[in-house]
Amino acid sequence: MNYTTERYKGSKRFNGQYSEIYRFLLKAADSGFNEHFHWGRLEWMMVHPLLETDKLDKITMFKNEYNETVGLVCFDTLFSDGPYLIHSDNDIELLELMLRQACTDYGIEGKSATVKIDSSDGAMSSLLIKENFIKKWREEGVLEISLDRDFSYALPTGYYLSPKDFICDNYKYQLVIHKGFDHSGEPERWNDELFKPTPNLNRELKVFALSSGEYCAHCGVWYTEGDTAYIEPVVTIPQCRGLGLAKAVVYEALSRARELGAKRAIVLSSMDFYYSLGFCSSSEFYLWENDSYKNANI
Repeated sequence: MNYTTERYKGSKRFNGQYSEIYRFLLKAADSGFNEHFHWGRLEWMMVHPLLETDKLDKITMFKNEYNETVGLVCFDTLFSDGPYLIHSDNDIELLELMLRQACTDYGIEGKSATVKIDSSDGAMSSLLIKENFIKKWREEGVLEISLDRDFSYALPTGYYLSPKDFICDNYKYQLVIHKGFDHSGEPERWNDELFKPTPNLNRELKVFALSSGEYCAHCGVWYTEGDTAYIEPVVTIPQCRGLGLAKAVVYEALSRARELGAKRAIVLSSMDFYYSLGFCSSSEFYLWENDSYKNANI
């Protein structure tokens, strides 16, 4: 089969190609070996303040003879993080083309080439072994939870959760993220562009725990259709930890996603916190390396 490639055009975060990539990742999330790069991960990346927008043209789509996207090589926020490989077709011609593109765009001649794939991706794993790549280390785990379960929770006195029609204050939202990830001081306000609604954002799935007007905890869930919802981020400000607020915002967000049709949710994490909520291991993704890229036979 003949495959063609198409670059992400320009440095605009959301261009005309984005919806096509979203649709591809939406289907891929339910396939098993692609869950390490859910569309929600890409959409969160696209509004991240550290995104290297000048590198967006390194995102490459791979299309079949029917002009359908069947593969994607993409980075996550920082170009130096390296390429992730996502595909819906196991044809060896496609996989070889994707690997070659990833090494060309992200590898350093004379040094090394790295790629990241899900542990369940047997077809790509076989190709990497054939091409003398070595599985170097585990990047992160993918945990999942079935939404066919009880999601009851209790809140301490003085705290409440944001309703579905809640309109958040942009700077307070930035503050709960800033403090929740243990950054000190007061952050510089994000550019207004970062607060614009993303193409597939559902505000009902952004849940906050509040007290006296302060945003104390937050869970964001990304879901539109299909089986799989994606959790990103979950934070609690330091002075409010240990009160059950994180559990409450996660459970409330997952309950809302279930109402919309989601059957399971995933999160990229290995934290004991998620296991305590009922999550279990689904897959994991690894970095593979070829340390003699200049001699790589690809």
